[in-house]
Amino acid sequence: MLTWMQHHKKYLVVTIWISVIAFVGAGVVGWGAYDYNQNRSSSVATVGDEKVSFVEFNLRYNQIYGYYNQISNGGLSEENAEKLGLKDLALNSLIEDKLLLNFAKSLGLWANENEVIQELSMAEEFQNVNGIFDKNIYYAILKQNNILSKNYEQILSDRIILNKLNKIFELPAKENELQMLAASYFMQDALEIAKITFDKKDLAIDENALKKLWEAHKNDFKTQKSYELSSYFIEAKKSNFSQDELRTFYENENNKFKYKAQDGKILDFELAKEMLIKDLSLEKTKNLANEKFVALRNQKDNFQKDFNISEEDGNYPFELLAKAKNKDILKPVIWQECENKICKDGFMIFRLNQINPVRIKNFEEARAEVLPMYYSEEARKALEEKAERALPSFKGVELEFVNRNSIKDVKKVGDEILNSAEFSYFLSQVFNTDQNSSYVLINDTKAILYRIKKQKLNPNKQDFNQYQTMLESSLKTLKSSEIKQELLEELKKTYKIKIYH
Repeated sequence: MLTWMQHHKKYLVVTIWISVIAFVGAGVVGWGAYDYNQNRSSSVATVGDEKVSFVEFNLRYNQIYGYYNQISNGGLSEENAEKLGLKDLALNSLIEDKLLLNFAKSLGLWANENEVIQELSMAEEFQNVNGIFDKNIYYAILKQNNILSKNYEQILSDRIILNKLNKIFELPAKENELQMLAASYFMQDALEIAKITFDKKDLAIDENALKKLWEAHKNDFKTQKSYELSSYFIEAKKSNFSQDELRTFYENENNKFKYKAQDGKILDFELAKEMLIKDLSLEKTKNLANEKFVALRNQKDNFQKDFNISEEDGNYPFELLAKAKNKDILKPVIWQECENKICKDGFMIFRLNQINPVRIKNFEEARAEVLPMYYSEEARKALEEKAERALPSFKGVELEFVNRNSIKDVKKVGDEILNSAEFSYFLSQVFNTDQNSSYVLINDTKAILYRIKKQKLNPNKQDFNQYQTMLESSLKTLKSSEIKQELLEELKKTYKIKIYH
């Protein structure tokens, strides 16, 4: 299934409707979260005057991950998501949105507060049992997913602007265009199909061929940038602060607006008390941390441990590390040190011992990563040869008239032949070719032979009338997509795109 998705994700992604409101359906915090280095920049990317925020990226990644996880029957792992390039898919779709958003704003399109409120009030996810918008549900869902209301409402505002722009691309459907689309849509074939397979275990590894494959793709196999560090942790000792001490700290000019609820309102003293104790403890420990920093810098004390990290390892101060030189000691940073599920607040002092830059892996280092690609390519070649030999005389299952959108008959086509996603892809390939007899590669171990036995070309008037609204909508979408893709190519030349990762 993974290989099939890798080869055909360009067809799959167009079927994903990216909804801004997808908390309940997508399960944002449950799986599939991807974290770019949040310390390197305040955004994942900038496109012209627009930023791609981390909130947007994680929402989009989760939505795409959820779709792929669904079509793989809940079996998509983070490792396979990485192989499919889902994070790049999410980022590229957001970059396209931001290109269009720049263009829309240049045309004077915008969204006002009332439009955002109306959009929120219509979202079922935020409604109570009576179908009425409930701000408590709204804030609770945002809090559950670590999203500030202002950030979410900005995303919603951008979506409203893009929807306005999309209306400009909606061109009316002409009668002759509808008739052509209907002929294609309602074309039906009676098919005979058969499955053939290939076992990768039958493949022998040709080391020379494997090395040639690595040479052709070696820029895809790189080490991660890594940092060799030493560290010293100073724990913030919690004291039994008096009510007066905590209240004085709470009412301090610098802290006045620090303690807020998810809706942006300032928390009262009692609700903020746990945070006050933590922050006051850190405040009381700051001088000790600075003293330890001086002692370490003057080599009067030793660091506690040495370790290596890469840019995917948590929330380390990568922005500071990137600016540091070897042997530089960073000033104390507020830190939470966790060990055996026990976490302590305090300050961490880091020394940068060495930066190991990104480099291309040599063949031996990359060999294990190249092997799956090698097996896949060699298996596909062998499978195609096997399909060509079997095609002239195969006998298989006969399917009555089907069209490109037919649902499989499980009595004739079991999952051992094709699952539902594979069956849909198979039909799309059959109806996108003029071959009466051929084969469709489903993945690198399975192909489906087919032979067209009969064909119906013309839709009847009843079918046309029944589906006319759908056909008009599909035609508008097709025309809009073509215009949008051409526009995007021009916008890429106009607006500077900068990616931080």
